[in-house]
Amino acid sequence: MPGRLSLAAARQRISSGDIEPLYLVTGEDEAGMSALATALADSVEEDFRAFNVQRFYGSDGGVRLASVLDAASTLPLLSPRRVVLLLQAERVLAARKRPAAGAEAADDEEGESDEGGGEVKSPAGDLALLKVYAKSPHPHAAVAVFASGLQKVFEGLASEAAVVVCEPSFDALRSLAQEHGVRFEPGAVDLLRARAGADAGRLRADAERVVLYAAGRQVITREHVAEVTGRAAAAGGGQLWKEIANRNTAAALREMGLEFDEGAVPYMMLGLLRSVVERTVASRDLPRALDLVLRTDLALKTSGGEPRVLLERLVVELCGMGRA
Repeated sequence: MPGRLSLAAARQRISSGDIEPLYLVTGEDEAGMSALATALADSVEEDFRAFNVQRFYGSDGGVRLASVLDAASTLPLLSPRRVVLLLQAERVLAARKRPAAGAEAADDEEGESDEGGGEVKSPAGDLALLKVYAKSPHPHAAVAVFASGLQKVFEGLASEAAVVVCEPSFDALRSLAQEHGVRFEPGAVDLLRARAGADAGRLRADAERVVLYAAGRQVITREHVAEVTGRAAAAGGGQLWKEIANRNTAAALREMGLEFDEGAVPYMMLGLLRSVVERTVASRDLPRALDLVLRTDLALKTSGGEPRVLLERLVVELCGMGRA
């Protein structure tokens, strides 16, 4: 049903299978927006996501709304729907006000003032196309457009699309606890809030990292929080190297997830994995391990898959090999 939805309401509907054909998502809670994108992608059965989930990034040169909607027109394969995500859509749908020298030309474009950061100039073509699509979206697809700073533009389409405004909230701990079936001890809550201060976005991000780290535990303690949030001062990748060297697959994948959450660079991660191969893999498995590293390197350089997925697969393979 079109209209304005909270982030929690949108995620609840998606988890129950009530998925809208068009989502317009904006706000300042980047972690919340990312979680919503993941929930939509996960609504497609895992075995068929490669065929039915497509992501576009506004930061990629040449990406336009027309190409996104064209992808949505393709019928799903062995699935009830396709999911098409346009992330960083503000790069496509809006451009900041031009300098004075270009003011005359800028006046020829449609403009709209939005909260935070001055006037926003919206390219008429892409916005007009979005408005046309909102009137008659493809029933076999779920299209989600994620853009910062376009709340007023999106709310103007609330009668025809699901508009989700993601704002940081200090209720994040409660919602995460309910979502993952865990309980935060008072000491854990106090430490998370003390570290985040007034930054609700950081509170949610830190809490999500702690939940990931404590996967399988029903109670989140102060010690869990201290270990995860204190990692920034530690040598990057050290614990990941150790877990792979010890062939602890689950722990290694958990550490890799934390490294990515902290902004690890994929190529640096690959270098760390190569070090593990050279120093810990048995000689009988070494040729295959090095071949996997080279294949992963090539895939990273040629956009042969999502970096995190490629590296996680490599970790699983390495943890199954003999030790030197």
